[in-house]
Amino acid sequence: MRKADPAAPDGGGKGFHPGSQAHFLYNLALKGALILAAPGWIPWMALSRKRRRNFPDRLGVHLGRIPPKGGKRRILIHAVSVGETLSAVPLVRMLRSLLPSVELFFSTVTLTGQEVAGRALAGQIEATLFFPFDFPGIAGKFLDRVGPDVVAILETEIWPNFLGECARRGIPVVILNGRISERSLRGYGRVKSLFGRVLSCVTAVAMQTEEDARRIISLGAPPEKVSVTGNMKFDVAPPPETDTPFLSWLRGEKDRGSSWFVAGSTHEGEEEAVLSAFGAARSVNRSVRLLLAPRHPERFDAVAELCGRRGWEVERKTKIAQDGEERSAPVVLLDTVGELLSAYAMADIAFVGGSIVPKGGHNILEPALFGVPIVAGTHMGNFREITEIFTRGEAVTLVRDAADLSRVLSQWAADRTPFLERGKRARRLLEGLRGATGENAALVARELSRREGGTS
Repeated sequence: MRKADPAAPDGGGKGFHPGSQAHFLYNLALKGALILAAPGWIPWMALSRKRRRNFPDRLGVHLGRIPPKGGKRRILIHAVSVGETLSAVPLVRMLRSLLPSVELFFSTVTLTGQEVAGRALAGQIEATLFFPFDFPGIAGKFLDRVGPDVVAILETEIWPNFLGECARRGIPVVILNGRISERSLRGYGRVKSLFGRVLSCVTAVAMQTEEDARRIISLGAPPEKVSVTGNMKFDVAPPPETDTPFLSWLRGEKDRGSSWFVAGSTHEGEEEAVLSAFGAARSVNRSVRLLLAPRHPERFDAVAELCGRRGWEVERKTKIAQDGEERSAPVVLLDTVGELLSAYAMADIAFVGGSIVPKGGHNILEPALFGVPIVAGTHMGNFREITEIFTRGEAVTLVRDAADLSRVLSQWAADRTPFLERGKRARRLLEGLRGATGENAALVARELSRREGGTS
């Protein structure tokens, strides 16, 4: 276990700071890339209402909505999107318990991340914010308005100007749950000199594995600042203990004999495979029904149309939640965000998407939390360590393609016993791997204490 350096952030010397050669060259390259790419990104943004929604916030136009800082200390937690946001939920809850008087702010980049954060962290944080574009003036204005005493960044989100502005203000920055994939290592390695200077602005780096730690040190992170605390995704938090009309409906359907095949976070090209596998399972056991949850909200309508073209009657979750009537459609479309974890709690078997198509996979720990048998494709690069652990423990079933998924679902529909055992093993494995969130929360609290001269 490597320990983080107790020193405060250093914006001088050979670091990345305003006035340095590295700072000048980075911003020159950034401006040049922005100008050259303008013919592409301006129409890309202008033609999408969704992309335009967070653009003013990321430019710093709406910073007036951030409450002025009073006498309380503030922590800013940044997670880029949905997956990182969900893994941050236990961290936020623990920080709220450890530091009840501290104001917590949470930033994301994507709209879906904002929606999930707003729902999952309601009552735990002061506000959700959009992270600023990485220009010195914008990043500096954002930091001055928020006024954080500590910044916690999840999963190695490196923004040079933002980190340089933090260093210039003496704001400690900690990277939590950090990971460096082989692809990222190659990319960062092309600008290793810049990357090492930027990392000098970071106070502490908590990586998921020893391999991740070796990689970030090879890119220039001071070894004394790097530690290995594990993966916070293992600390996936259960959904709030609140019932909803839809969950009550799902539970009622289970009580009436339905068996739910939940396909979560599916991507384009996977729904066809899921529907074929569902058809194969239903031909074996008519009690099987499908709860289909596409990853991206903008695809809800297209997926509903696909179900219809494939001959399946489909009901949308939003309609069921509105009228609460008893419905018997074989397919239910989860057309909301932030409720997949609760849906997994009702599953009899789960397929985790982004894994038959090469998208890197999604979090198999969410169904594992409830002891649900897990099926996933082999494209699980974003969750490599977790998948390897669960594969060795015979706690996940990996499939190569659509035909393989249909075969597995047919086997499950005919005999659930071996799958139930895998689900139990998954839950036991998960319970034995938890604890990273506690170490990371303690790291944030330590830096806040040092910022305040030793007071907690």
